[in-house]
Amino acid sequence: MVSPCWLSTITFILLLDLTCTRQIALLIIDVQNCFLPGGSLAVTEGDQVIPVINNIRSEYKADISLVVLSQDWHCSDHISFASQHKGANQVIQLSYDKSGSLCDENNSCTEVAYNLTQHLWPDHCVINTPSANFSHNLTHEPSDLVVRKGYNCKVDSYSAFYDNGGFRHTELHDKLKEAGIDALIITGLARDYCVYYTAMDSKTLGYETYVVLDATRPVTKETGDSAVADMKSKGIQIIESPDVVGVIAQLTSDAKCLNSTSILMISIILCLFKCLIGM
Repeated sequence: MVSPCWLSTITFILLLDLTCTRQIALLIIDVQNCFLPGGSLAVTEGDQVIPVINNIRSEYKADISLVVLSQDWHCSDHISFASQHKGANQVIQLSYDKSGSLCDENNSCTEVAYNLTQHLWPDHCVINTPSANFSHNLTHEPSDLVVRKGYNCKVDSYSAFYDNGGFRHTELHDKLKEAGIDALIITGLARDYCVYYTAMDSKTLGYETYVVLDATRPVTKETGDSAVADMKSKGIQIIESPDVVGVIAQLTSDAKCLNSTSILMISIILCLFKCLIGM
């Protein structure tokens, strides 16, 4: 029979080991042809994020537990496309019922539960077109997790976690939890939309969240600056790529917890001492 002192020590070891394990994921948001120079919704200097992102993943490969690429994945008649709203203003209002279904000619909506502001965009990142492909210059490995978003034709999805109404979620949060991830380093396009909303949801979901500023670019400077200010106010860490080394060191620092082998040795000694005294 295992004595109480041994049971308590084993529990102590397991709990400390879990506490000390810090798992980091690198999120690469929407680095797709449609958002790069020459694309239908090109972000100015969008291609300049690619070498920065590639360098982060290669430089810190041993410290990053999971790399996630989000992919905008729209049907050809997506609700966010200006081509579907002839003569409309650049920003429109959309209404949805409590189930998250769009109120339109096919759904009269006896009760409107949600009203969403929708910015209208050029057609972009259409499913199974070259526009939706990741840049061929972006490092992409078989072990990477690809999370597609925006495939619901009736609601947009800036965040890699949820659609814009929060009606439905992607698999991202579940996959991160399965991998034991608790810190996210976020990069990609665009800073003021998909990066911003992903970072905000990341923080809300309890992840330690870092946005690498020089690994992102905004649609406009004004909205980019506003997004950065809002992220800072919510406790999201805004860093530059040279800061990643310090962030990684902090997240994996031996100063935060003892090495598991040391814990084991110390615990065994303490356990033996306790058991011997109790004999």
